Amino acid sequence: MKTTNSMKEVLLIRKMKTEDPVELPMDDKFFDNLHDKIMCAVEKTEVKPVTKWDKTWIFLDQKTAWRSKARKAVKLSIAAVTMTVGVSLLSLSLNFYQQAQYVREDLNKKSIIEAAEKNPAAWSELMSYQSENDFYSEVLSQKDVATFTDVDQVLSQSL
Repeated sequence: MKTTNSMKEVLLIRKMKTEDPVELPMDDKFFDNLHDKIMCAVEKTEVKPVTKWDKTWIFLDQKTAWRSKARKAVKLSIAAVTMTVGVSLLSLSLNFYQQAQYVREDLNKKSIIEAAEKNPAAWSELMSYQSENDFYSEVLSQKDVATFTDVDQVLSQSL
């Protein structure tokens, strides 16, 4: 139930309940007369051609079209910047990883060469012990040939 706050509203509601509703006649003559009046009014009205300056919605449509294009351009540029940053970060991380691998390989090579320089007899035995039939030496020789050639050079210089 609705409750009303003011006294005027209460009186208005009571008055509306007591008034008789308007009853329209339901005969054909009434509707024919009503139709004739409407058609007469329509015939008297003049329809003027609308100019471009009268069509205000054209300007609104143009503004919304430009706005939607501007929004699309902004969204595409944000997506392009995001993709560019993502790809460059991936490239940068791969570059750092590759540099770390190079540093690690250089450190390993230096430590092997230093060990070979400290004790060349043990390393010469190790190098002579490996044969072509040894699986591990074959894998190692395929993996890092430069290290073994450096070790051979050090061994040949020290002996």
